[in-house]
Amino acid sequence: MADNTDINHVVNKLQFHYWLSDRTHTMDALVLNKCERELLEITRAVAKLCQVNLMLETEPSGKGGLKSWLTLAPKTPRKTSPSRVALVKVMVAAGIATSPKASASTVLNRLLDSLATEAGLSDEQLHQWQNNRQQLKEEAARLIPVMDQHPVIRKRRSNLFKLLSKYPKVKGFSVSLTNKSHKPVTEDLLIVHDQFAQQIISTPAVPTEVVEQAQLEIISPVLVKGPHKWKGMYQQQPISFTMKSDEFMELVQTGKVEFKSGSTITCNLAIDKKMTAAGEVRISGYNILSVSRYSENGKTLVVAEERPKPKQPVVSKRQLDLFG
Repeated sequence: MADNTDINHVVNKLQFHYWLSDRTHTMDALVLNKCERELLEITRAVAKLCQVNLMLETEPSGKGGLKSWLTLAPKTPRKTSPSRVALVKVMVAAGIATSPKASASTVLNRLLDSLATEAGLSDEQLHQWQNNRQQLKEEAARLIPVMDQHPVIRKRRSNLFKLLSKYPKVKGFSVSLTNKSHKPVTEDLLIVHDQFAQQIISTPAVPTEVVEQAQLEIISPVLVKGPHKWKGMYQQQPISFTMKSDEFMELVQTGKVEFKSGSTITCNLAIDKKMTAAGEVRISGYNILSVSRYSENGKTLVVAEERPKPKQPVVSKRQLDLFG
C-alpha cells in the first residue's frame, strides 16, 4: 500500500498549538522553551513505555497563534514497525489532552475516530485503513492503564500546564496530528486557559520502604545523641543514615558495643523517598528503626528490641515497576 493510504504514514507529525490572546505570533522564549521541554519529556516517556527507540525532530513555529511540529522517527527503521511509531504519536496526543482525573482511552478513541480517511481509496484500501485504526486502538488499550498512572508522564504534563497557567497571553493549548505537509488529519484537542489549573496535580507522597533484617557495615558511627548522621555501606553503596534506635544507642554509649573495621548491624531500615519535579522517584533519606544484631570479628551480639512495625501503604508491583 502506498504511503498516502497507510494510516501509519498519514499520522506523520505531532502539532502543538499555543493559542495567543493577541494578534502576534510571539511568546516569551523562556516560557516556550520550558513548555517544549515538558512536551519532549512526555514524548520520550511514552516512547519508552511503547518500547520504541525514537529520534525527535522539531520544526520552526508557524502562523496562527504559535505552532510547532514534532517529527518522531525510528532510530532503526528496518527494525521498527511504522505502527509502533504511530502508536507513540496518538498516545502522546491523548495523554497531553486528557484530564488527570480521567483515562486517556476516551480521548484516544475520539482522536482516532476523527482521523480523516484519505480520498479515493479502493474498498480494499479502505478496509486496510480501518483495520490499521482498530489495531492502534487495541495496542493503545493495553498500555493506556499504565500511562494513566505513569508518574513521569503525569508530572511532566502537570508541569506544562502550570507553566501555561502563569502566562496569560496563552488563551489555549491544543495538540493534533498532521501529515507531512502539516495538514491536520485529526481534530484539535483543545484545553482553554480557564481549564489549565484543573490539569495541575500536587506532587504525590511516595511510600517509605522498610527493609527488614537489612545488613549494614558501619563506616563512621556517631557516639553522642543529636541530629548527626552515621555513615555505612548498604548493598555495596555508601549511605548516610539516622540512628533512631534508643536501645542500640544506649549500648553504644555505655560501651557494650564498640566499633572496629568490619563491624556490621542487622536492622530494620526505613528508606524515605520523594518525587522530583521531573516525576522521578529518588531516595531522600535512610533511618535505622531498630537493631536486632551487632557483629564484629565473627562475634555476634543479639540486641533485644520490641518495637511495633509502622503500617506501610500497599505498593503494587505495577507501581514498583513504574518507579524503576
